[in-house]
Amino acid sequence: MRLFRVKSYVPAIILVLCLFCSACALDHSYLRTELAQTAEITGTYSVVLYGANYSDDIATVALLIPVGGQYRFDIFAPDFNYKTIKDVPAENAIKMAEKFVSWHPDFAQLQTSRILDFNGRVIGYEVRPLYRLTTFGTTDIMYVDYFLKGDKVVVHIHLNVDVQRKFMGGSDGRDTGK
Repeated sequence: MRLFRVKSYVPAIILVLCLFCSACALDHSYLRTELAQTAEITGTYSVVLYGANYSDDIATVALLIPVGGQYRFDIFAPDFNYKTIKDVPAENAIKMAEKFVSWHPDFAQLQTSRILDFNGRVIGYEVRPLYRLTTFGTTDIMYVDYFLKGDKVVVHIHLNVDVQRKFMGGSDGRDTGK
């Protein structure tokens, strides 16, 4: 009889967990990106340069955040993992981003993407390296996730888990945050 009673609580526990997870999901909403051309990037930007902290740091990305934009960007990583250069004209920001992400010997090409809000408006740009397929088994080795929380965009940057395990010693590749 006692087992039957415990089992009767299982649906209630599952319901509570689902409601809790739904509330958390509503608090952080994913933003999407889409490929862009550098010719469309105009204005003045704060340039965030993430990574390139040691000789084989392959998790490297640059973000171009419009000065005076609607959203504040918060990088979910220790401050020493990135630096921000403010008030950079678009042409210089692009050059700075491209140079920064292309330093690694296995770099193959650049990928530039628009970061879009829920109305499809461009709220920033991402410049990332794509690597040689023969080196890592994939050209795009990172996950860069953007979550909107109020007027703040929280940015999570981490390596593809398979690349992390194979080439970087087995941890899950997630950043530790602030």
